[in-house]
Amino acid sequence: MQYDILRRSIVAKALPILLLAISASFLGSDKATARQYPWPDSAEVTVMTPDSLELVGNLYWPKSTKLTKLPLVVLLHQTAETHGAWKHLVDVLCASDFAVFAMDLRGCGYSIYDFRTGQNRPPNTFYIGERARYPADIRQLVKKLFTERGKMLDSTRIAVVGAELGGNAGLLYAVDEPSVRFTALISPGLEYSGLQIGKAIKDYGERPLFMATAKLDIYSMESLNLLSDVVPRLLDAVVFDTYRYGNALVDTEPQLVRMLTDRLRKYLK
Repeated sequence: MQYDILRRSIVAKALPILLLAISASFLGSDKATARQYPWPDSAEVTVMTPDSLELVGNLYWPKSTKLTKLPLVVLLHQTAETHGAWKHLVDVLCASDFAVFAMDLRGCGYSIYDFRTGQNRPPNTFYIGERARYPADIRQLVKKLFTERGKMLDSTRIAVVGAELGGNAGLLYAVDEPSVRFTALISPGLEYSGLQIGKAIKDYGERPLFMATAKLDIYSMESLNLLSDVVPRLLDAVVFDTYRYGNALVDTEPQLVRMLTDRLRKYLK
């Protein structure tokens, strides 16, 4: 009996010390793994398309009330991904004083609510030929963005960065948008889901165009070689010795992130 009382007394005294040690461990862990960049501010932007689908995008900007008329970078994800695939790049660009707009392409992420049925469609499902609407979707949602947040954005300084299918859609959008000063295609392809860019690259004119792909991404490498024959400018391209493609290429190649940031500073600042 006396032994039980003594044991409970020892535990009671030791418990606060143990909890304090655990708390300190968690705090130390958080500090060690703290984000390299500050959390940006953000706002959601939505619009209904002519065929009654809700498109959703997220605007991010640096945590500074002194910044106005920020250059805008539009990020377009690859097939079957969402705007969240750009998380690291969003942090880097906001830390460099860019505003960033990452949208969910129709049928992906939150861009799945159908007003005709009053419910969400299953993610990554499409009507035949529906992805051909992507360039018009981008245009409509970016226009809504400037309607709601135009005071903080510079409508004359826009860049587009797209991964795989998102890159094709972004280039097709940029062709008819002279305010787009720079476009980057990550894992470019001559055609993704019906979106062909051979002619679009010619129509894009002399504006700066950057391409990045992986040596083991056979389709993109072949596309890059063919596109280099029709690009009416000095080709700005880089090939990485990896098998990664699209958003994964951006996430695993710090040099690519630096190259993108440097070019955005050059052409938008």
